[in-house]
Amino acid sequence: MKFFKITVFSFFALAACGSLRAQDLRGVVRDAENQPLVGASVYWAGTTIGASTDAQGAFLLHRVKGYDKLVASYLGFVNDTLDVKNGVDKVAFALRSEGVALEGVVVEGNLSGNFVKRDGIVKGEMISFAGLCKMACCNLAESFENSASVTVGYSDAISGARQIKMLGLAGTYTQILDENRPIMRGLSAPYGLSYTPGMWLNSIQVSKGVASVTAGHEAITGQINLEHRKPTDDERLFVNLYLDDELRPEANVSTAFPVTKDKKLSSVILLHGSMDTDARKMDHNHDGFRDLPKSDQINVANKWLYAADNGTQVRWGWKFVQENRLGGMLDYKNTRTMREAMEKDWDWRAGDKKMPLYGSHIRNRNANGYFKVGMPVGPAVYDPDEQDEMRSNLAFVADFDHFSEDAYFGLNDYTGNQNSLALNLMYNHYFTYRSSLIVGVQGHLDYYREKLLNPTPWIAANSVRNYDFDRNEREAGAYAEYTYAIKDKFSIVAGLRGDYNHYYDRFFLTPRGHLKWNITPSTTLRASGGLGYRSTNVITDNIGVLATGRAITFLDNESGKFDFRKFDRMEKALTVGGSLTQTFGLVNPGDATLSFDYFRTQFYNSVVADQEMYADRIVFYDTDGRSYSDTYQIDFSWSPVERLDIFATFRYTDSEMTIRRADGGTARVERPLVSQYKTLLNIQYATKFRRWVFDATAQLNGPARIPTQTGDLDDSYYSPRYPMFFAQVSRKVGKFDIYAGCENIADYRQKDPILNAQDPYDYKFNSMNVWGPLMGRKFYVGLRFNLY
Repeated sequence: MKFFKITVFSFFALAACGSLRAQDLRGVVRDAENQPLVGASVYWAGTTIGASTDAQGAFLLHRVKGYDKLVASYLGFVNDTLDVKNGVDKVAFALRSEGVALEGVVVEGNLSGNFVKRDGIVKGEMISFAGLCKMACCNLAESFENSASVTVGYSDAISGARQIKMLGLAGTYTQILDENRPIMRGLSAPYGLSYTPGMWLNSIQVSKGVASVTAGHEAITGQINLEHRKPTDDERLFVNLYLDDELRPEANVSTAFPVTKDKKLSSVILLHGSMDTDARKMDHNHDGFRDLPKSDQINVANKWLYAADNGTQVRWGWKFVQENRLGGMLDYKNTRTMREAMEKDWDWRAGDKKMPLYGSHIRNRNANGYFKVGMPVGPAVYDPDEQDEMRSNLAFVADFDHFSEDAYFGLNDYTGNQNSLALNLMYNHYFTYRSSLIVGVQGHLDYYREKLLNPTPWIAANSVRNYDFDRNEREAGAYAEYTYAIKDKFSIVAGLRGDYNHYYDRFFLTPRGHLKWNITPSTTLRASGGLGYRSTNVITDNIGVLATGRAITFLDNESGKFDFRKFDRMEKALTVGGSLTQTFGLVNPGDATLSFDYFRTQFYNSVVADQEMYADRIVFYDTDGRSYSDTYQIDFSWSPVERLDIFATFRYTDSEMTIRRADGGTARVERPLVSQYKTLLNIQYATKFRRWVFDATAQLNGPARIPTQTGDLDDSYYSPRYPMFFAQVSRKVGKFDIYAGCENIADYRQKDPILNAQDPYDYKFNSMNVWGPLMGRKFYVGLRFNLY
């Protein structure tokens, strides 16, 4: 009850800011005969902030701090100026005609003044829609092939769950946002990357290091923000059709349209469908298992926008995803008979039994709904040097998410259900054009129902661990962030948030800061640092542990009865780093950019899924042992001639962690399955009007430490370095874009993604040590259609 009182009080206290009047000024412009003047310009003298009149001669204009003289002008009429004092909310102009020639009249344009253009304080990597079109881009996970900041792989060789790595750490430490709204939190994290079609996006912004405190305390290694297709997009219909050489079809459709004649209300509908045919029964390494699971997915989303004349915007929408995945041995089917055969005949070596087919099935459902409202508050702040304005504003976001999973991996049986409600109320106040303060309150309600049945009878008789992870996590927090910025010169951001987590009964502070300094017009220095916290989901954060034959245990809880009180799942880490960017000319002025950045993440408490303590068990525990990750990266981009773009990058990662040993001691080891380096070269050339576009990418991926399977660290080894090549060509024909390409041209594959595949009913069976590509060479063709 105390939690809810604090949350409700905080929301109402901040909502009081909304009682400030937006100070909108309404008026009308008429001629001497009291007839409305349509399209007349009205603006604050000395600024570029203005509006134009509608068919009734009416206008709506917000106030600008320090400016109270309002000018009205119209072609062929004498300008009129009114002195508008505070408290006045309605005015009327009566313009008189003048006999002047057309060429002697200056017509004022209808300037909006609501668009703010500022360079980001955090060094970010932008992936535009053109960048998304470089690859097949079936989903978000496949949109990072041309990025060295983000590495994409698989959590295991059976589920097909995709995972990313940033700064040498798992993607669970990277916060993913949908238009600044946190998503993929909790149980959906292993699959969320596959639930966002690439062709639904307008762009992706990737930033490394800690993010703003306004988005929460979970971003430790970086942030990925997704910009979806908007209700106001010009494309009335967009269609993308895709087919690869394994006969896997995919379709993406979006349509944006105004709902009302005045276009104040608009909407966009997004559709996605994909499925695997029987031809996708692939086993390139001949181990008897599918290289990837057979899957089908339906994905539907609908977004709405209402834009009022006074600048208020109301956004709402929903999304639904349904997916089924079938993995395991080639001929396995999701039938009761085959599933019971695994349970009854697992000991196939005893007597004359035939080994039952090993299989896995995952059924996921995800439903999401959100509501966002933003409104201007008070007068605008105008800068005559920049001829631009800033407006204080109040925003409220409510987000509900439901995710359910029903899955089994051999004998391991997992069910998970999550219902989450997130609320965020924020007030952004501009003291001056350069100085602003954001304050806000947030609340999270997360209800988890998780159960895991982990029978491993081949390890010991009656060896069945039945875990119940049910819990309710409630959290309330408040934050403040101050920004001072001199455009194109200097920016500093200092933020602090405090959160109380009811489940842990713990209050924690999250300080963060960012700095951007344009040392010269072509040299930019950025730096950032701050703490991050995240509450782990031990199973779904490490979903690959289910695709093994090992016992899943918790340190000091070997009996199978899990006690959260002995296990601190709240991870804490400090991330600091920065970048130096230099722009220069090789052929033409400013045609090249060179950038170097370094980031370090230091953990103070972390959760480990340790498969190196014992040969037959995976042990979970929390530790404050030394754990860090250092990442160095160099980026080079060059456009030597028009429509030719060259991008090259190199990343080196040094990541270590402390693990416990069976004898009670500890050992510091290189973090497993983290590639030591990655280098990438991308070249794209487009002909005039982009009728033809040619794109080629080459990668070289460095070795990664493979964890030992025997419990002896001396048995650990490294994966080989390996190359990857991609190419695509597209042709524009009228409203159609036809494209064809090939992924993994060299046909490189990891030969042993599943260990002990010949006997999956044994503790030596393990499919979670994936370090390389599971799929070989893939050809694909596609078609994109745009109707405006």
